[in-house]
Amino acid sequence: MSPTLRTPLCEQLGIDVPILQAGMGNVAYGRLAAAVSNAGGLGSIGGIDITPEQVDEEIRLFRELSDGPLCVDLGFPANAPKGLSDVDVPELPGPLRQLKAELDERGIEVTATTDQAISLADNKKKLEISLDHGVEVIACALGTPAWVVEACHARGAKVISIVGQAKHARSAIRNGTDVVVVQGTEGGGHTGDVGLITLLAEVLEFSTVPVVAAGGLVKGAQIAACLTMGAQGAWVGTRFLASEESGSEDVFKQAVVEAEYDSTLRSLLFDGLHVRMLRNRFTEVWEGHEDELSPYPVQRVLTMPFKYAAMKARLKTHMSMPSGAGAGMITDLPGAAEILERLVEETVEALRGVEKTVEFS
Repeated sequence: MSPTLRTPLCEQLGIDVPILQAGMGNVAYGRLAAAVSNAGGLGSIGGIDITPEQVDEEIRLFRELSDGPLCVDLGFPANAPKGLSDVDVPELPGPLRQLKAELDERGIEVTATTDQAISLADNKKKLEISLDHGVEVIACALGTPAWVVEACHARGAKVISIVGQAKHARSAIRNGTDVVVVQGTEGGGHTGDVGLITLLAEVLEFSTVPVVAAGGLVKGAQIAACLTMGAQGAWVGTRFLASEESGSEDVFKQAVVEAEYDSTLRSLLFDGLHVRMLRNRFTEVWEGHEDELSPYPVQRVLTMPFKYAAMKARLKTHMSMPSGAGAGMITDLPGAAEILERLVEETVEALRGVEKTVEFS
């Protein structure tokens, strides 16, 4: 008989187990989200890096594959421009000229891309599409504006806020969020500089809504530790990136499997905001050239064409590969349902182990 793992968050979100799959850009599409939701967790579509039309397509795909609840992860940074035409793009800095030369040698063309992550207009449209589809949960990354919460609640959707600092959690709670995901610096993608255990303890002291832990969580024992602190669930990214249903390139998945404990770094080079990613040639060319970085969103507009060119060519040395620090503990590429089942079993086993080995009264 499979072990049972539930917290009050399960009832609130309509899920069987308190494990939420992160809405990773270029990774979390409808197929992965459906596999997680069908297994009892909360599946998420990463809506930040895709077009409004693709958001619509992926939600439709999810509904074909699953009757479970769905989360769509969108970005609402305070400094997002209204549209792409509002961003003044400078000449390529030295590191990107070097990367271009190396890609040219391999016959890989770097072409301009229409980047969807920075346009406020696009993200508003994606939110509208999601709510029109009756999406049950909207995850807000890089800020939780009150108008987003109001729009979601008016349509019956819950709001999850992903934060990297306690002050951002306070702001999201004031704006009416339903759940706070506290992501420690160990997390992949956009992440802060405070460790998960410290940040979780700080937010739990004042939060009036359920708190979910995130950041480098790839084993059930880690989730158990967070639950014993008072978290009601786990937001898991990189472990699901390395799965059969993940939309990431096979070479990206393999890079995660091959990663060591010190294979990630946190820097501004991805888009001008702090992002944790795997070390490779893409990160190496910036060493010693940090003064050539541009602020968000200019850095993003500059680097995205290189990211997509390398992705298309399956060239993992030159791809930007956001990844959590827990990648060093990932050694295989199972299906998402198996990952969820393992996490639940490991978590329950760890919790039972605490009862047997720790005496208290």
